[in-house]
Amino acid sequence: MIEGRASFPMRALTGLGRWLVRNRWAIVVFAAALVVRLHWNLRVHPPGDYVYSDMNGYVGRSQALWHDLFGKREYSGFYPWGTHALMFAMERVFGKGDLVAVGKGFAVMGAATAMFGLLIAQRVTKFPPVAAAVGLVLIFDYPMISLSGYFLSETPFGLGLTVGTWLLLRVVDHGRARDAYLAGIAIAFATVMRPQILVSVALLGVLWLMGRKLWPKLNLAMMCRAVAPLVLMLAFCVWRLHYHTERWGLISENGSFNQVFGRCHVTKVIALPDRPGRSRTVFGPPPLLQLAKRSTTHPGEWPQLDPALAEHRGGAGTNFYYFGYIGDAVQHHEYMDRCVAEGGLLRQAEYAVVHVLMLWRYNILWPDSGKAQWQPSAAKWGAIHSYTFAIPAFLAMFVVFWPRAHPKLALVAIHMWAAFIVAALYFGDVRLRTPYDPFVVLLALEGCAMLGSVLFVLVRRNRRPVSGVDASSPRPPAETASDR
Repeated sequence: MIEGRASFPMRALTGLGRWLVRNRWAIVVFAAALVVRLHWNLRVHPPGDYVYSDMNGYVGRSQALWHDLFGKREYSGFYPWGTHALMFAMERVFGKGDLVAVGKGFAVMGAATAMFGLLIAQRVTKFPPVAAAVGLVLIFDYPMISLSGYFLSETPFGLGLTVGTWLLLRVVDHGRARDAYLAGIAIAFATVMRPQILVSVALLGVLWLMGRKLWPKLNLAMMCRAVAPLVLMLAFCVWRLHYHTERWGLISENGSFNQVFGRCHVTKVIALPDRPGRSRTVFGPPPLLQLAKRSTTHPGEWPQLDPALAEHRGGAGTNFYYFGYIGDAVQHHEYMDRCVAEGGLLRQAEYAVVHVLMLWRYNILWPDSGKAQWQPSAAKWGAIHSYTFAIPAFLAMFVVFWPRAHPKLALVAIHMWAAFIVAALYFGDVRLRTPYDPFVVLLALEGCAMLGSVLFVLVRRNRRPVSGVDASSPRPPAETASDR
């Protein structure tokens, strides 16, 4: 008994040592990314100093929960509720109004996203150096660092997205029910931050149905376990939306509102109050505002803002006004129907192409684009992504049509397809792409490594002599009678 007690600490230390060695790269990436982001959020770019526009909205909705946690308010159903609820929870722990502590929390989430990007790469790649390269890039990826310095939804959404993907890959490798449930919880967490992850979920379902034999441990039972937490969260969201608005919906009512920009290419949507209790609400997406400026900075150069309605063409008056609630889907759809009918399907197709390109080009990362001191860094990293990662990642994402070539990479590639679909239907933006950067970097580097390995094999094959005799060796001497 005494020997058993004495050996337990040694066994624990040995197990800890093995765990540290096994996860050494993940620990290094997390620590390095955390140092970078804490320095950014505490010294260089404290998020509490940038509480305006969207950031002010998140902070304001978070503070409102302190005053009336269960109060009914129509506008509470307009935005997804996850980010401001998370900020409220952080303040409940660290103190009301402690935005410094919330900024530290965003730094931790950003660092964890970089670490899980590495862990995903380690499970996916066929070339170990690729995983290390992915981790190194994510430590210093400026768009991810920048957005972690603002109170926005992209940072917590990116964390839920990467954690959920990593856990799903663990199910593929090990087939454990616990990992499936946890993956569902992570996906549910991301859903209430930005519901666009549901596009990835739908694409995963399609890919799984088409090639489920490639992932034998990701069987129907595991898929059901992963979906269960998401279904429960969506049920709560439906109830919450009805509680605030007395209307039925899924998570929030800003979906059709955002789609107006994509279908009509207006720069602002303005809802005017039609009765007491409603306020004048204005929103204009920065990437389309930047696209509109190309008429002066790059006149005549494609692409340009191209409003669907004749009354809005010419660069002036590209605003949609109406009386009523900002989330009035009926008025949104009526206006979009006009845009599609008058602009035509060809213009809609052009919009979709432009929006996808705008994930990398024709706009500078917002909110940095609005501050002169940050514009150079944002523009520089925009060019880095555009000219290094974008094209290889785009080519690699077609692995979903041949998943047998790289089954795990196909699971990652669905996120890129989801980002493209969302951009095509709504609008593109460097900011909206940034949470997907771990997948973009992995797809680009893994795709280049795969291409390099194929080229290496082809070169070796071409250098191999045609016969078994080396062509450079001397010919054998002629046979003589004595030899016979």
